[in-house]
Amino acid sequence: MIESERDLFVRELRELYHIERELEELQAQLAESATDEDLEEYYVAHSETTSDQIARLEPIFEGLQVEPGPIESSSLDGLRSEREAIVDDLMDPILGDLADAELGRAIERLEITKLETLLTLADRMDLPGEIVDPLEQTKRDAEQGLEQLQGMPM
Repeated sequence: MIESERDLFVRELRELYHIERELEELQAQLAESATDEDLEEYYVAHSETTSDQIARLEPIFEGLQVEPGPIESSSLDGLRSEREAIVDDLMDPILGDLADAELGRAIERLEITKLETLLTLADRMDLPGEIVDPLEQTKRDAEQGLEQLQGMPM
């Protein structure tokens, strides 16, 4: 039950953490299925960024004295299902790169939205820099990832 800004903050943080954990596996799959070398390199490199982001989020849970219990992301599940439906219908595997790049952009936007909510709540709650700074860095990472995907010629 969400009764306070803190409850909402913890819920959103748990969902973001779950998204990042899911991305660890998903990015390896997307890199493997890519036919475009730039897209493959993006997903390989971004997998490392995702690991860094997870490492940044874990101390926030410690600072809040809560466990990073999983909160499923229906948004991420929907994006993955949509991508799978498109890829299953493709006759030309090269078109899969477009679907995978679209998925990547949508995930980055999802992360950015979650982080904006977390940062707004952190500001309202006047949370310290050791909580805010990692969230701001993770948001910058997501924005950079989105820019990289938008700049890829497909």
